[in-house]
Amino acid sequence: MKKIVVIGCGGHAKSVIDIIERTGEYEIAGFADRKKDESFSYRGYKIIAADEEFDMLYRSGIKYAAVGIGYMGAGNLRQRMYDRLKEAGFYLPVLRDPSAVAACDVRAGEGAIIGKAAVVNSDAVIGKMSIINTAAIVEHECYVGDFTHIAVGAVLCGNVTVGRNSFIGANSTVIQGCYIGEDVLIGAGSLVLNDVEKGQKKVGIIK
Repeated sequence: MKKIVVIGCGGHAKSVIDIIERTGEYEIAGFADRKKDESFSYRGYKIIAADEEFDMLYRSGIKYAAVGIGYMGAGNLRQRMYDRLKEAGFYLPVLRDPSAVAACDVRAGEGAIIGKAAVVNSDAVIGKMSIINTAAIVEHECYVGDFTHIAVGAVLCGNVTVGRNSFIGANSTVIQGCYIGEDVLIGAGSLVLNDVEKGQKKVGIIK
């Protein structure tokens, strides 16, 4: 079975571990984190390497990786991890929880994660390293840019575009046809009724 390492060991990493276990496609070698904490264990998995040891991990025969770091206030953190892993030679598979529903023509980029009970509908595009989190809905013909996080319970109605490195907060709704630019943060529980330009932070009813 193909061996995979999970980068990070926080809450999102634990969710990623569960998705990997449920798919049954990979053997989890353990975690890589900033420091080797020998006391850390989750479901029997240990921290087997520090972040600066990606090259060593790849040479050891582990060829697959999953980034278990969420938005953390900056989508570019996931991008930095992705770039370092690719430089070392790793492949980052698309991970989809068995409870998620994705239409047959959905296109998902390398390293994308589709969580429990999420729905991604027809002709949607999910960029590389993006997260469609638990029970989020991405409707038909939506485009989610690279390194973007659609948080728990968020809804993108049809034909929504979300640029790279953006964050759509938990239980937010983006009305059909809206354009969300790059590096945008939409706060939890928001209702987006109009376009949001690059780099903006918005919360509430966005007209």
